[in-house]
Amino acid sequence: MRAFALSAAAATALLAPAAQAMAAYEPEFQQLVSRATTQDAMAAADKAFDFIVVGGGLAGLTVASRLTEWNNVTVLVLEAGGTGDESQNIQDRVDMPGKSYINSLTGTEYDWKYKTVQQPKSGNQQKSWPRGKILGGSGAVNGLFWCRGDKDEYDAWASLNPGTNETWDWNEVNKYIMKAENFMEPPTDMVNQMSLKYDAGAHGSGGPISVGYSQYIYPVTSNWIPSWTELGFDAKDLAGGSTRGVMLTPSTLNRDTQSRCDSKVGYLDPHEDRGNLVVLTGQQVTKIVFNGTNDAQGNPIASGVTFSAGPGQKVFSAQAKKEVILSGGTVGSAQILQLSGVGPANVLQGAGVPVVKDLPVGYNLQDHVSNTMYFNTQPIDTWYELANNKGLQDEEAQKWKNSAQGLWTYVNEAVGYISGADLYGTGSAAASNVDVDAMLTTLDGDIGLPASVKNGIRAQLELQKQWLSSTVGQFEIILHLWGQTANNIGIQVALQHPFSRGTLFITSDSAWDSPSINPNYFGIDKDAEMGARAQEWVRKLVATPTWKKIITAEVGRDGSKGPTDDQGWFAYNGKTEYHPLGSCSMLPEDQGGVVDTNLKVHGISNVRVIDASIMPIHVSAHLMASTYGIAEKGADIIKAKYVYVPPPPSPSTSASSGASSTGLSQETQAGPATTAEIEDATDSAIKSAAADGNAKASSGQMTMGTKIGIGVGVGCGVLALLAAILFVVGAARKNKRRAASEKGWYAGPSADGGAWDAGAAYSEQEGYPMAPPRGRPFSSAGASVSTMATADLYHPTPGSPSGHGDGYDAYSMGDYSRGGAQSPYRDFVDEQPSYPTPGTPGSPGSFTGQGSPMPSPPQWGAQTYTPVTPR
Repeated sequence: MRAFALSAAAATALLAPAAQAMAAYEPEFQQLVSRATTQDAMAAADKAFDFIVVGGGLAGLTVASRLTEWNNVTVLVLEAGGTGDESQNIQDRVDMPGKSYINSLTGTEYDWKYKTVQQPKSGNQQKSWPRGKILGGSGAVNGLFWCRGDKDEYDAWASLNPGTNETWDWNEVNKYIMKAENFMEPPTDMVNQMSLKYDAGAHGSGGPISVGYSQYIYPVTSNWIPSWTELGFDAKDLAGGSTRGVMLTPSTLNRDTQSRCDSKVGYLDPHEDRGNLVVLTGQQVTKIVFNGTNDAQGNPIASGVTFSAGPGQKVFSAQAKKEVILSGGTVGSAQILQLSGVGPANVLQGAGVPVVKDLPVGYNLQDHVSNTMYFNTQPIDTWYELANNKGLQDEEAQKWKNSAQGLWTYVNEAVGYISGADLYGTGSAAASNVDVDAMLTTLDGDIGLPASVKNGIRAQLELQKQWLSSTVGQFEIILHLWGQTANNIGIQVALQHPFSRGTLFITSDSAWDSPSINPNYFGIDKDAEMGARAQEWVRKLVATPTWKKIITAEVGRDGSKGPTDDQGWFAYNGKTEYHPLGSCSMLPEDQGGVVDTNLKVHGISNVRVIDASIMPIHVSAHLMASTYGIAEKGADIIKAKYVYVPPPPSPSTSASSGASSTGLSQETQAGPATTAEIEDATDSAIKSAAADGNAKASSGQMTMGTKIGIGVGVGCGVLALLAAILFVVGAARKNKRRAASEKGWYAGPSADGGAWDAGAAYSEQEGYPMAPPRGRPFSSAGASVSTMATADLYHPTPGSPSGHGDGYDAYSMGDYSRGGAQSPYRDFVDEQPSYPTPGTPGSPGSFTGQGSPMPSPPQWGAQTYTPVTPR
């Protein structure tokens, strides 16, 4: 009963951290506990979440999983498609690797089934643009390729965004790709039979996404690497930063189970029990809600989103307490921004959408364009028999289910990249006939280029011109074992750096109308001319001694599918390689950019785009690995913004006022909306967004006492009861929290003049808003070490002396923030953690990574923070 005698002020000071941590379990959020994925719209309707992630695809689930590592942060994911678990048939078509090529989900309800507008340079044909409409997104239905681009390409992302506080060069992006990856080495017999070269050091380990090789590889594939080496190419692991060469690329499959590992498997399924995560399927976001409220810098504040299951069906709303994160892909994210009033003013006005921010959303659209050459062969085993024999399909499916073996484990893995220098020779000859000014004039005439977009594309084309004379991959060449007949194979030729650019625009104010997709294939004639040269190179490949023993003739040029000359044939038959990007380009605003290097939409307070649409220039690789890297880094950027680092209070100020005066990062100084501003903007916006009376959402569902009672008190009776409950909780947790007079992290200097105790501050941090969760083994699959020294927060004594001096003068934070330490993609070196002995910083097995130096002491106040508002 002693607790009931505590004053309201004393109870608040003593128990505030615990109270805030427990706030997430108020009745309003009880339905969030014990499940994540649901089809019940009421799990999200009229409710408030810290973050709303639009799109449950590859990037969306990655971001949501990383954010909900902090167990007092609530996240809603809205996915228009299904789960992929609706039937055994659907699940098999996702999980079984070979089903991606034979009996795929393309053209089903799990595909958005987009089509382009007619392409004038491709026979006025409309081209199919399949995209995954399912948890896991296109990563759940694609060909499983795991590869990354050339170092020069990622460095170009950085050079196109100079002078920013976030870099996106090779070193930065690659470490985040590696963070997502769990590479599983191939068996020795496969290495020997296929002449396979790989470098385990170029891959990540311990990440959520399993990456490995097919159990079965058709024997004819053994000719692939030797034929390239006969032409002077190196057999190597192309993941090392140079894409010119040949290899068998690994796939996003688990080596042991031989099943697909997509973002649902890697990032969601292990965490379905997270009480702070809701993944709502079967509901499409129709727009982001703005109500005219701006932050201090005049940037519009997004209050939430509206969503519905389909046209004419009930419209629901949900509130975003902090941010809306778009992860809808190159099509979806651009479409939602435009539907919400963020896009080219002329496009929005034509569609009847009020303009919130005039930005070039939908410009700079780029895609890999490919075609397949076919060759007759001597009798060999290929996919053809499996594709045309239902009995064999059933037999092999059972083998896969029983023993993870058989023909269904095979996917296309034989790949190589040739450069512009391979097509044109070395020196400047390749670039000498590239007239960037003429190309820009052509593009402007075809699609109309705003001045800022023209500036950005000019810089990109100049880079691509240089790459034509370098070793950067210009064409991807893939061996395809599903030919036109039993004794026939294909060799796919895919242009990696087209000079053409396209657009993606809405045509109405309805989310149910597909946007106008114009990739403008071959709008620049140089693209088709390069395609012709690449075909000539393939003929050199099949003429090598290795292939001459097998290939008998090139076929498929009888005129029934367009022109027979190489350039005309490539343009007529060229189609998407399923790698669109650029519609929300990460570029400066005066260069046609939509998002900045923090992935925030220019001129919008609290909306980010995190997916492939932000890539400003293409890479010579399939996009999956790069997109995981973007998502991992994006999650860390968000965490760094909101993480709380307790500052050392001054004698004349309270801890809370000290926190408010602590210096912020560049992003925060730029003026994002505060939590209070976002909340204030919410009620009227959400209500007006659902004016038809459907699902009016309001932050008013939480009483005002709930919102501020923890911090300032709402009455002695309520606080006394709360104090009693939390006093018992505190005792059960071994009195981890101390009263303010005992130098707790929320206290000022003690009465006897003692200094602020940083060590105690970190040990007391458990349960404080935005602190990472505790109490589970540390692994990259479970927590994001590269965010604000999460590894150090897991230390038994966070902030403990590092041996650099007396007391707590140095802490293992600083350079570790967001991947600053060596091997940042490795959250942990050993299976079980070991800690550095004081005086031996950075010793093997320490949190800072094996053999890595101890990070420098933190600069207090240098980290961005905004504590989560207690509920």
